[in-house]
Order: sequence, then C-alpha cells, then structure tokens
Amino acid sequence: MSFIPSTSSTVRTNWPLIGLEAGAVLFVVGLLALDLNPFVRWYGVDFLDSRVSWWNAAGETLAGAGLLIASLAVIACVAAIVSRCFRRSPWPYIVGALLVAGTVLWIAPTGLTRNLTAHFEWNAIDGFQVFRLQAGDDSAGSWRESANRLWQEIVAIQIEPILQNYFKANDWQKMNGDEDIIVVRIVPVARPVAIGSGGETLEVPDETPLMQAATEGDTSTAQRLLSAGAAVNTRDQNGQTALIYACRSPKASPALVKLLLTAGADVNVRSRNGYTALLWAQTRNNGEITRLLRRAGARP
Repeated sequence: MSFIPSTSSTVRTNWPLIGLEAGAVLFVVGLLALDLNPFVRWYGVDFLDSRVSWWNAAGETLAGAGLLIASLAVIACVAAIVSRCFRRSPWPYIVGALLVAGTVLWIAPTGLTRNLTAHFEWNAIDGFQVFRLQAGDDSAGSWRESANRLWQEIVAIQIEPILQNYFKANDWQKMNGDEDIIVVRIVPVARPVAIGSGGETLEVPDETPLMQAATEGDTSTAQRLLSAGAAVNTRDQNGQTALIYACRSPKASPALVKLLLTAGADVNVRSRNGYTALLWAQTRNNGEITRLLRRAGARP
C-alpha cells in the first residue's frame, strides 16, 4: 500500500521554502531599491531631494523584512527536516519557536539593536576598498572591529548603496570616513543613522590643511600655513579652493577671507558645481564677505 502525503503535511513541508523564497525576493528588491534610488540629486546647494529619505526607508524596510523572513524560514526548514525524520512530529517546530522567543527575551534587556560605526574608503572607480564595522573600546580608548566577516558583508550590502548614492549626488570622486549605523542584534538588518544630516564623519582625501582651516574659520592656523608656504589656490576633487571653503562655511570669517585674498587667492575660481566664492557668500547672505569679494574683482 503506497503512502500518499496529506495536503496538510505537504503544506507544512512547503511553507518554509516559500518563506525562504519570499524573504530572498524581498531582500533583493530592497537592495535594488537602495541602489537605484532615482531621487538622489541636490536642489539648490544644501538641500538633498526630500524623497531620497523615504525611498531609502522603503528599500531598508524591504531588505530588512526579507532578511528577517529568510532567517526565520531557515529555522523552519531545519525544523521541517527534523520533523520528517521523526514521522512528521510537531516538536521540532515547537523547539524552533522556543529558540527564537528565547533569543529575543535574552537580548531584550540590552536592546534589540546596537549602535556601530562603519569605517569606509571609497572611490568612484573601484568602489568601496574598505568597509568594516567597529565599536568604541572605552577601556583602551580606541576602536575595535565588531562582528564576524559574514555579518559585516551582509551589513555592507545594505549600507554601501546608500553611501555611494550620497557621494555621487555630491559629485565626489573619492571619500573616506565613518558612518554611524544601527544594526539589529539577532539578524544583521542595518540602516544609517542620519546620512547627510550629521550622522557621518567625512574626510576628503585631497582636502588640504588650509581648506580645513578655512572651513573652521580659523584665521590664525590659516596664517601659519600660508607663512609656511601653503598653496592658496590648490583645488580639491570638486574644484574648490580654500577661498570657496571659507565662503561656503557657516563659520565664514571676513578676516580669513581677507587673508586669503591678500595671499593671492583667485577670486573667480568656479567649482565643478558652478559655484564661485561670491555665489557662496551671497547664498549665505554674508554681506561683508560679499563686499570684500566684489572689491577684489569677483564676478557671479
């Protein structure tokens, strides 16, 4: 007498596989959404298209839900295999559910998520050459690498598309830095904290000390660097000079601008986004610096 599986037993065996497939599809769709965000562009000079954030949120939600569903489906698949070995007994499913519930209860007191920092080195040709998760070690006063390689890779494929789109929106060719991210403890679902709004620490590889001093409005440091022979008209990857850095900074200092002009700064350099020092001063509504630049021969 042949054995014909009942409909209920067939469904019990198939639903973990369906869940695994559905999770994989959601995860891939979420990653594609993050990678192909159509709204990554700037309006004006300081404002990223507001639709970027909700598109990224949708992509993060799909990828996160897919990863979670796939992880649960893997547990269910193992339970289904064990169940078949024991004549379709339900106890493997019960054990799997208890393991998931126990894990959640175990980590709940310390929080279901943790804050980490992703250190990266990127350029437009090679992509991400470095991407690693790290956490602060208070006892040693330094950073230590966090999570195993597989965990880092899963987090990386969620975070890297968001960072890369942000860099491309700024027309950057290379960028190093750190991004604060939140990662779920059980499953490596991750999202950036506040990209473009202070959640990242960026280091432009070809940004000179004079440009950094200009950004900070640090006249004394700029004076020391110029006295030591710093080139005043060096450009960064976006074609910006120290004078443009000084005029675009919220800490813009008329004394610093005057110092740079006296040192021979080219007042009409135009960066790759089309902005000159004068346009930045006007954008910042800085009348005193605008007058200084016009007296030096600045044109819009």
